[in-house]
Amino acid sequence: MSVTIKDVSNHASVSIKTVSRVINNEKNVAEATKSKVLASIKKLGFKPNKSAQSLRSKRSYMIALLYDNPNKSYLADIQNGILQVCKKTGYNLVLQECDYEDKNLSNSIINFIEDFKIDGLVVTPPLSDMDDFLSNLEQANIHYSIIAPSTKKVSSPYVSSNDYDASYEMTEKIISLGHKKIGFVKGHAMHSASSLRFNGFINAMDDYSLNRNFDWIIQGDFSFESGFQAGEKIFSSSEHPTAIFASNDSMAAGVMKSAQMKKILIPEKLSIVGFDDSPTAEQVWPSLSTVKQPVIEMALHAAKLLIGEFDGLTEETVSKEFQSEIIIRESLKNLN
Repeated sequence: MSVTIKDVSNHASVSIKTVSRVINNEKNVAEATKSKVLASIKKLGFKPNKSAQSLRSKRSYMIALLYDNPNKSYLADIQNGILQVCKKTGYNLVLQECDYEDKNLSNSIINFIEDFKIDGLVVTPPLSDMDDFLSNLEQANIHYSIIAPSTKKVSSPYVSSNDYDASYEMTEKIISLGHKKIGFVKGHAMHSASSLRFNGFINAMDDYSLNRNFDWIIQGDFSFESGFQAGEKIFSSSEHPTAIFASNDSMAAGVMKSAQMKKILIPEKLSIVGFDDSPTAEQVWPSLSTVKQPVIEMALHAAKLLIGEFDGLTEETVSKEFQSEIIIRESLKNLN
């Protein structure tokens, strides 16, 4: 037998109407009563009927993920995290691909939300870095949460990771293994994470008094192809680095292909590290040293933040910075 709203009412010793108010996140419920009802809902495993709620509240119980990112594994992890929350709360997820260069993007998204009655958005980079776009969403009274915003001084809830610190720590690890000639492949120019990762690298190099060779610092866009092209440029210089740090694993794999095509042995002659710890990191050979970013956990929390704005059934409703982890595998050699 499925648990009904009447069962919750009896368990919490409140009226059915009070339970309904809590489920619909109405404001005229005392906090103590709300907590008691939510505890009963959790203990009994009650799942509200979203179809009935939708008819009463004129909400769709659909949220949308906005993305413009060439990294398929990153997008898959974002979806995974959001869907875990949707499964527990009865919401559905819609994917909406965007072009950050589209001058009519704001109007297109606002029309999309109105047409499909979307309740709220999870916004990912580089869209989460576009202040004008986010401002237009706010002016249209659209609920959204942000993954990796360009600044933490944003009005909507967000999740972020310690990109700068993680990049600094990885660079420091490379240096500690005896590498002094280190190249770097930058990420997408529109992503705030790209500048944070590059600044972490540069500041670590400066703090250890190591020279920057700008022939070895190449702009990429987080794609495999841009990593391959970066490798081609670096290996065409008169002198080669002993290590290359790429801003994500896809570009690191591209650099690795370029090196192997030129018969540069990895890691004997060249160490390569990436960022994200995507499936690619373990699929390439030698396996890739990288920074493990908790993307699934970040997306899960972003979905909780969003749904928590209009649904009282989530537990965490505060913005949060997640910590990354250094993963050392075969592609990084100790020169000491």
